[in-house]
Amino acid sequence: MKHLLLYIGLGFLFGNAESQEVNYIPYYRLINKAKIARCQQNCDSALIYYQEAFKMVDYILLDDLRGFTKCAVTANNDSLVYFAMKQCKKQTIPVSFIIPTNSAYKKYKNTKQWNTCLAYEKENQDIYTEKYFNPSKKILDSLFISSSDVIRKKGTWYCRTFYKSKLSQKRLQELIIVFKSNQCVVDEVIQKYGFPNERTGCPNNYLSYYGGYILQHYDDTNFFRNVEYKALLEGKLSPNSYADKAERMASIYKWDKQQHTYSYSKRKGKKMSPLEKEQVDKNRYEIGMLSVADEEMIKQINRQEIKKSKKAAKQKK
Repeated sequence: MKHLLLYIGLGFLFGNAESQEVNYIPYYRLINKAKIARCQQNCDSALIYYQEAFKMVDYILLDDLRGFTKCAVTANNDSLVYFAMKQCKKQTIPVSFIIPTNSAYKKYKNTKQWNTCLAYEKENQDIYTEKYFNPSKKILDSLFISSSDVIRKKGTWYCRTFYKSKLSQKRLQELIIVFKSNQCVVDEVIQKYGFPNERTGCPNNYLSYYGGYILQHYDDTNFFRNVEYKALLEGKLSPNSYADKAERMASIYKWDKQQHTYSYSKRKGKKMSPLEKEQVDKNRYEIGMLSVADEEMIKQINRQEIKKSKKAAKQKK
């Protein structure tokens, strides 16, 4: 009887563990803190935030692993750089993706850890090939190319500008047929191979980037709210890409814009009120985005760094 109760208890425990849904939102928020700390030249704090975030998930996103590695190199923390290398091996990511050809990373080339990663990549080349040359990527790439050709020929700009003309209406109807046909293909790809994401060799903004060509005029809001939001929670769609899609879809299908606005955009020529801006930052926080002010600060610092590096390069010449 005791053994039976034990098995039931273990079954319940593992069943609950399996049923728990992945939620990357807290992960995104910690990564945001790490990004802000990095921009403020506080690598020690940034590394702490990164490590706390990494403990929350089973798959570390590539951009975050790159940022972590850069921070560890700046802090001269070898053990953390080697941790990142080990993570590349675990997640089937080429080590060259996080250790670029940069003088700052020179000391880590040809180390034991580096050579171990390269040897693993060589021995398991079929696994890497399967990941980065997967069927879903090929299908979506071909769909993107064919859709681009159609859009250029039919001219979405023409349809929007001269929307009252008969030719414009005809072209628009033809485009909608193409978009709906594309959506059927995308649905089938997602059902068969899952949502395109880093784990399957695609960037986390892959489907969103192609959205203007593939998903425009798609009017089933349930698909967007269920599939896209689930992908966001599972770390398969970045918060920024989700926000871009949400704003576009909200404007097309007249959803509640207040709940789908993630930027300080003007409305009918009027600037946003402080309350509206507060709502925007609240919307951003809920999906794991930086606040508008923090995002602008990081962009400004990055622009300054790029200018400095270009100036230094000119002086060397």
